[in-house]
Amino acid sequence: MKKKEENELGFGSKTTGQKSRLINKDGSFNINRVEQSRWGSTSVYHSLITMPWRKFNLIVFTYFVIINLLFACLYYFSGMNGLKGWEATTEGDKFLEAFFFSTQTFSTVGFGRISPGNNLASGIAAIESLVGLLGFALATGLLYGRFSRPVARMLFSKNAIIAPFKEATAFQFRLANKIRNSQITDITCRVTVALFEIENGIKVRRFRPLELEIKNIIFFPMTWTINHPINEDSPLWGMNAEALKEADVEFLISLIGFDDTFSQTVNARHSFTHEELIYGAKFITVFETTARGQTTQDLRKINDYELVKL
Repeated sequence: MKKKEENELGFGSKTTGQKSRLINKDGSFNINRVEQSRWGSTSVYHSLITMPWRKFNLIVFTYFVIINLLFACLYYFSGMNGLKGWEATTEGDKFLEAFFFSTQTFSTVGFGRISPGNNLASGIAAIESLVGLLGFALATGLLYGRFSRPVARMLFSKNAIIAPFKEATAFQFRLANKIRNSQITDITCRVTVALFEIENGIKVRRFRPLELEIKNIIFFPMTWTINHPINEDSPLWGMNAEALKEADVEFLISLIGFDDTFSQTVNARHSFTHEELIYGAKFITVFETTARGQTTQDLRKINDYELVKL
């Protein structure tokens, strides 16, 4: 029962027909979902918190422009006579005056040259002030949430390798903490290989856990080379480069650790397909020792390897 629980990742044998990778390079799952309801299965908050910064900034800017255009139309079509202090002579300039008055009211800046002149304009301005306060409160909360959300930003080597190891071979890849001033401790790594096996003449995808030489480290100040010795107990035993390609192997990586800055547990996911696996290679060291005896690591070399004979 315990072995079955360790092997079950949540993908199951239903992904046997999938030709593409199961975990994308950004850690997301490459499974297409057809929802019962598009809006019922969408969390706006999660989308705004996790989307790229460029897209988030564009949404905030677009919201600001559209809301002010809407209120500018209300001021303009309700009659510009309801606003005191405007100096425009053309209809286009009048609308711009209404638009910029709207931005000042929306942000509660209120420069003072233009002001409401009747009850209708005052009512529109009051509603806009409320919308502006709520809008800025929402944007501020989302901005804080994006900055305060703990994320493990791991730097993985571009390729995994099959390397010489203790008169045999091993599956290896390297990783490091990408953020210089973030300290992650008590980090644990789990690696599972997804591969096709023939059972009763049928090709079925199976998930086999890989036993790691070291699967947990207390401190993570330097690069970490994950190492799976390929011995008689390994699912990769007896498989050469052609056999790994034929089995369409994908190595699924799960990392979990404790972020000291946020005092919260963080996790990361990654995967290597057989196309990203170099058979017969050895990583080039990233470490040097300075004249003062201090260890230096060059993360620019984390992807570097040299070909060797197994």
